[in-house]
Amino acid sequence: MYYDVVIIGSGPAGLKCAEDLASTNFQVLLIEKNLVIGPKTCGGGLTELNKDYSFPQEKLLGFNEQIINLNGREYRIKLKNPLQTIDRYDLGQYQLAKIENCPNIIIKRETTVTQIFNDHLITDKNENIAFKYLIGADGVNSLVRKYLGLKTKIMMGVQYIIPQKYQQMIWFLNPHLIKTGYGWIFPHLNFISAGVFYDPKIVEPLAAKTALHNFLDQYLIDYHNAAFEAAPINYFYQGHCFSNIFLVGGAAGLTSKNTGEGISAALTSGAETVKYLLNNRYRFPKLKRILRLNKRKEVILNIFNRLPLLQTLLFKIFIRLLRRHFFQKFYGN
Repeated sequence: MYYDVVIIGSGPAGLKCAEDLASTNFQVLLIEKNLVIGPKTCGGGLTELNKDYSFPQEKLLGFNEQIINLNGREYRIKLKNPLQTIDRYDLGQYQLAKIENCPNIIIKRETTVTQIFNDHLITDKNENIAFKYLIGADGVNSLVRKYLGLKTKIMMGVQYIIPQKYQQMIWFLNPHLIKTGYGWIFPHLNFISAGVFYDPKIVEPLAAKTALHNFLDQYLIDYHNAAFEAAPINYFYQGHCFSNIFLVGGAAGLTSKNTGEGISAALTSGAETVKYLLNNRYRFPKLKRILRLNKRKEVILNIFNRLPLLQTLLFKIFIRLLRRHFFQKFYGN
């Protein structure tokens, strides 16, 4: 079997690649290890960085205000650009619907890639699939990334999926328990995503979970029968274009180390990669913007990490700045 483009992974990045290749003459194979496309451990937050992409409007919730809870005290922030949430299953199904009937795209589900070579790969079904271009959209444990010999550095995200409705988007900060990490309550249409994003090098998993429980108890949210999920997040970017092999989304390490935001980087890297395949002079301007923003946020994070005794004070300054629209834009929303 031969394809012009093989995409491994059907998260937002892989599906965006397939969507933008649907209008071309490329013969495309999308390989997905799971049966159901979409679900992932993710808060599902959308910022202004996603403004260029379409979403199912009936599946979104929007918030013009957010609450930041620092050590038990609330601060309200008015947003110039609303934050939105979407269930990752809904996003995946929305993207999938755009390509399911495209004659130049084949989707192989429940198929795992076992070996990768420069011009072909092998699957667990003993298929030998040749390609001109390979796109690794296979997330934090990317086999494509490993084939390229790239290292991975991770943050951790844990969350409860709580089957109830909620009206407020809340972030919480607790330097004593989670250092420069943060927690969240993200309301969705029919559930709450409530979790913690933290650095496993400086925060123990039990401390992160304890902080989350304390936070939910403060807001009288019952999590005892809720599904608990955990996932590593790769933030270590080492390039995305390697001759005829490309990395996108989490496989490329494009998720923000500071905030964990990854949907915008996934969609952008997918769209930009296809533009490059169609025109090798294309220079990835939107992806470069995200990389600059991630670097900017990481500089701020490093300052906080180097001053552990001043973190509460620094967070107070940060919250004051967030009330200014120019800083919201500077910070990515």
